[in-house]
Amino acid sequence: MLLRGKQPVIWCPARRLPAKKLRKEYAGPISDGRLLMLSPFGERIKRARQDIARFRNEFVAALADQVFVAYAAPGGKTESFSKKVLGWGKPLLTFNSHKNASLIVSGARPYISLDAL
Repeated sequence: MLLRGKQPVIWCPARRLPAKKLRKEYAGPISDGRLLMLSPFGERIKRARQDIARFRNEFVAALADQVFVAYAAPGGKTESFSKKVLGWGKPLLTFNSHKNASLIVSGARPYISLDAL
């Protein structure tokens, strides 16, 4: 769905990249420079698992200039991930909602849409 638009897309699956020929719909966006496919996993990782997905999320966050988390349940895995990102000193944005109060108290910056200004 994202490839239907014109924005750049980075695709980082929680497994190795496809070992065989890429699907035809990826060729145009790749040649246009709009699709980057990367994975920190080698041939052994053929299926996504919870620990692999967590590592992938941390890998992507480490590469990012800033990270956006829409919601993190207090005490949940997404909150733990968010606090790790904040511990790196990386900007973390979230929706300005009372449901994200624990993230904001931990150092996340409330996301403010330019449309709201």
